[in-house]
Amino acid sequence: MRPLAARLAPSALLLVALATSVVLGAPPTGAELKKVLKSGDAAAVKGALEGGALDPDGVKAVLDVVEDGKGGARLRQLGVYESLVAGLGSARGPALDELTKAYKKAKRGDVRFLIVEALGKVPEAPAEATLVEALEDDDESVAVLAARQMGKKATASAVEAMIPLLKKFEGDKARSRMVREVNGALSALTGQDELNVADDWKSWWDSHKNEFRAAAPAAGDATQDRNALDVLKRERPADARTVTRLRPDDVVVIKGSSDRLEDVLEAIGVPHVAHDRAEFDKLKLDPTRQVLVLNCAGKTDLTDAGIATVKEFVTQGGYLFTSDWELKNTLEKAFPEVVKFKGESPRDPKEGLEISIRPSRDNAMHPYLRDVFPLGTWENTSFKWKLDSRSHFAADNPNIVSLVEGDMTGHDKVPSNVVCFTFAYPPGSGRQASGGGDKKKRSGGQVLQVSSHFKNQRDKGGDGFALQKLLLNFIVERQESR
Repeated sequence: MRPLAARLAPSALLLVALATSVVLGAPPTGAELKKVLKSGDAAAVKGALEGGALDPDGVKAVLDVVEDGKGGARLRQLGVYESLVAGLGSARGPALDELTKAYKKAKRGDVRFLIVEALGKVPEAPAEATLVEALEDDDESVAVLAARQMGKKATASAVEAMIPLLKKFEGDKARSRMVREVNGALSALTGQDELNVADDWKSWWDSHKNEFRAAAPAAGDATQDRNALDVLKRERPADARTVTRLRPDDVVVIKGSSDRLEDVLEAIGVPHVAHDRAEFDKLKLDPTRQVLVLNCAGKTDLTDAGIATVKEFVTQGGYLFTSDWELKNTLEKAFPEVVKFKGESPRDPKEGLEISIRPSRDNAMHPYLRDVFPLGTWENTSFKWKLDSRSHFAADNPNIVSLVEGDMTGHDKVPSNVVCFTFAYPPGSGRQASGGGDKKKRSGGQVLQVSSHFKNQRDKGGDGFALQKLLLNFIVERQESR
């Protein structure tokens, strides 16, 4: 029989060598680690990164490969992102110094994103200081991640650092997303849900910092997410509390024959009331606080009085969510100057059409899209969107904001690639984004339309709970707008 060394692949030999060095207490050299990271062997890479704490040379070796064009691309294909985070997150002392210096030097946003994710796992003060710096990163996805990591730090220094930054962000329209995220981080740390302005946070902190005790961290594991609310509880606990504390009639669902959104809300635990479509003309709606949800109802149209009610509800500030055929049956009738029916997807009563989706390039950071797609670019998840036979699409209009687009390659008969859009009504009256920055009081409401049905909701491996997340974000925005 050949010796063991002759029977092992080169990457396996390296892994054996690394495992031996860990047992003997000696970390792998930077050169050894680089070879494994470039080997193309996912198991070897994971073993090397998770086998023990990295020293400064190990941190430098990982980041050298990540920043290298070919090496970094190969690591992405291996699906070892969590192992990269774990390895870099093991840095302490001089190794941590190397990691924090690397953040300051890194020119690419995806590299800084990885470093910030890793720093969230390090309890030492230099890691927190770098996260505070990252809150002002030019790449908004990096800054958002830094805010969420700060919300898990459970230290008084984290609260102290974020309040003046929140004040700074409030004066910058371009930082409206960060106002929301820093408020969420402060809420996660303190358990305070009623504060959302820097001056109020400072007053509260001045009165409470001596007895400060960090709130319990949000529980949850991404691998155990059952629905979009689980994701919200883990990533944005303050927003999750906003949803679970809704009054029962803050969300009003009108039942339909083609979709059953009320079943989805019931399953994920969102308070709501549901009414038959025949009851709609008799309902008393409150546009100052309610979200109205119209299930796709096939050929069952609202009455003329019902259409007038919908228009009045949104005009007075209400939020309206609609699915599929409600585009032609309701939106085009209530808001003809904005929505015009363009056409429908091909008739296919059995299978429908499944397409890959992506955020609209111009509106990827829109508040309705928060966490609908992965925050960073390391997770190249290709989400799928199911279109039923004859799904409805709208014609282009300058007042329509595209949110989610589909890859229609090979599907020339589909009249548009926009599968989810929003608009303010009356046109130009409502805000397209929230969270601070623009303090001007606005009138009017918001409409969100999806060309699909919630009955097609898959799982995190299909559409990533996309439809559920869109609706939850819409509900949260309704509450924030108050």
